[in-house]
Amino acid sequence: MSTARNRLMAKHSAELRSWMQAEVERPVPTEDEYDSLVRAQWLEGARAYDPGSSLTEELILRLRGDAAQSGGLDLTVGGLLLKPLQEMVTSAAEREVKLLLVGISPGSTVLHFRPAEDTPVADQSSDEPELVSVDAAVHRILEIVTTAESGTANPQWGQTEKSMGDLARVLARFDLTADLRWMDQDGGVASSSLSERGRDNVASWHAEVPAAEPESVLISGYITVLDQFAGVAKVKTGVSKKSKAYSVLFDDGDLVALQLTLGQQVHFTVEERPRIKKDGSLASDFYFVSWDNRPDPSGDIAS
Repeated sequence: MSTARNRLMAKHSAELRSWMQAEVERPVPTEDEYDSLVRAQWLEGARAYDPGSSLTEELILRLRGDAAQSGGLDLTVGGLLLKPLQEMVTSAAEREVKLLLVGISPGSTVLHFRPAEDTPVADQSSDEPELVSVDAAVHRILEIVTTAESGTANPQWGQTEKSMGDLARVLARFDLTADLRWMDQDGGVASSSLSERGRDNVASWHAEVPAAEPESVLISGYITVLDQFAGVAKVKTGVSKKSKAYSVLFDDGDLVALQLTLGQQVHFTVEERPRIKKDGSLASDFYFVSWDNRPDPSGDIAS
């Protein structure tokens, strides 16, 4: 090595060591971060020639498991899988958003979708309610998937979570892991995966939740419906069409024994039992306890 080169390296050795240390300590970007950077740089170059350039939004679904090894999609699996995926995007966007299957590529089975919607967010008029973008809708779905995978309890109940449960059940049926990846118009890339662990957590969200302690409620009104076979009497609380009505459930034989009649004024004590409906929303059932103004055979009113 020449003397001049030695002097040059000695002069800059401290800078070289500092640069090397910084490179070693620099965090390695994730696959999403790296791909986002590459796509954003490509878009920046394209916009230098055409300022209106943008990238196409694309949702990529990769299926991993024995049922997806061929690189194709069995129609039995696809028919069950694509419907809840479509419903998840539509419910998260709070309007109809169609997913178009634009390609299938190898690597287990990789499905490529592009969203098509009748009213793009950019075309809204100023007096219309603000729409949720497909980008925001898909990011919400990815957050829910990440929540499921991490095991964090999800307190929300709605159609998106219900569709997630439907998707998880299909994946569990064929023992598949789903990798979801979203590529937005500006180059951003985000992804999440729903594995067996995530599927089990989603199933627990949709499992029967222990009911809260039932409460006693007094219902006053008049009988509008009697269904002795189902053991149900409907009590309407007022004469207005908008008056609230309650469907009161009776144990076998009790409704017949009480000899209720249509139009009869009643004061029922009922037990309100909360439950969770199939769509995830909360509801209550009302079970008969006592008829508080039932006429006594002697002419007195029972207490």
